Amino acid sequence: MKISTRSEYAAKALLFLAIQGVAHDSTHPAQIQSIAQTCDIPVKYLEQILVVLRNQGLLGSRRGVAGGYYLMREPKSITVGEVVRLMDGQTSIGASLPSCDEHKPSCKALRALWDEVDSAISVTLDGATFADLRDRVMALQAADAPGDLMFYI
Repeated sequence: MKISTRSEYAAKALLFLAIQGVAHDSTHPAQIQSIAQTCDIPVKYLEQILVVLRNQGLLGSRRGVAGGYYLMREPKSITVGEVVRLMDGQTSIGASLPSCDEHKPSCKALRALWDEVDSAISVTLDGATFADLRDRVMALQAADAPGDLMFYI
């Protein structure tokens, strides 16, 4: 399975909003320019992705000079699997393979393996929330930050 650019960008934008803490906060939405610059996403492409996420109820938006986007749900209730399926549809390894004779044991064995891989991918993506990812980012930032600063004069 290959994650599309649409899914990657959608996940980056949602993670940005989760980190910024703009869930249910229409008074301080994140502006598209800020999301695009921080997440390194082309603005025009990001606009298209945010419209899809808004239409599906993951994001809210506010118009105007102080407008932007905010999460409609808590980050702990949005899974990566949900976003990938929303952006790319149902994805699976087995679906992209040519069909084979299901009466052959080798074909049955391979198809069963692809189904297991698809299931493992789905379980992993559905088990990862944007709150989990936010916490991972915070832990990585804390690990990279110097702990005890010592100044030499």
